[in-house]
Amino acid sequence: MDTIECTTNPIAKVSIHAPSPSRDANEKMTETPESELMTVEEYFGILRKRVNEYYDNL
Repeated sequence: MDTIECTTNPIAKVSIHAPSPSRDANEKMTETPESELMTVEEYFGILRKRVNEYYDNL
């Protein structure tokens, strides 16, 4: 990754990481197998359980 720095204001120095074009071209997306995916109902069931446990512990 290339780094671009903004140095016009020495107090507010910002670094922006621009993606390298050669790296993006070589990356391949991998898909999750169907057997490892969860349904929307399963996801929100787990989320609801975690939220309820969190508020019970307050």
